[in-house]
Amino acid sequence: MRCDHCREAVSATLDDEDPGVAPSVVAGHLAHCAPCAAFADDLADLHRLVRVRAAEPVPDLSQAILAAAEPVAPRSTTAAARGWLRYGLVVIGLTLIALAVPTLLAEQGTSSIHLSRELGTFEFAFGAGLLFAAWQPERARGVLPMAAVLGGGLVLTAAIDVLQSRSTPLGESVHLLELAGVGLLALLARLDTTARVRRRIVMA
Repeated sequence: MRCDHCREAVSATLDDEDPGVAPSVVAGHLAHCAPCAAFADDLADLHRLVRVRAAEPVPDLSQAILAAAEPVAPRSTTAAARGWLRYGLVVIGLTLIALAVPTLLAEQGTSSIHLSRELGTFEFAFGAGLLFAAWQPERARGVLPMAAVLGGGLVLTAAIDVLQSRSTPLGESVHLLELAGVGLLALLARLDTTARVRRRIVMA
């Protein structure tokens, strides 16, 4: 075996490539060729030096990241706040559903019965969404956009009716429940999002 072929085979083996010859042939040549054996030793040392080396220094940014993150309340306080928010959503959700059921079941002979039932359906869906968020707080962020649009639309139309003397403030005050529900939903979504960010930082 020629020395140049032996050295190519040694280099290919260290690079996890096919040397093109059987390992026993290379080993036999190295056993009888001092220059090739020295070349193999030097190449192995160089290969080990390149692969095994100290990691480059990386600045520790953990304190800066934690300092920039929003302060999070202790776990016990967070759990208590989440519990109260969920309880509030349950109360408001059940109240909205209870107010919507009579409208859905009412038998009126006027032409506005269809519109009344549609409004009752919206109220029922709003209450059901709040109950769903209370049941699965991690879903609050997903429920929030539709709840905000629906609740805001109901409050806006109620305000217009009051300004145009089609209704009274007392009669439309029920829509304050939607505003309260959206507020509690937003707080729960923010609390859950902040807790997730905090967990990612701690795990990192």
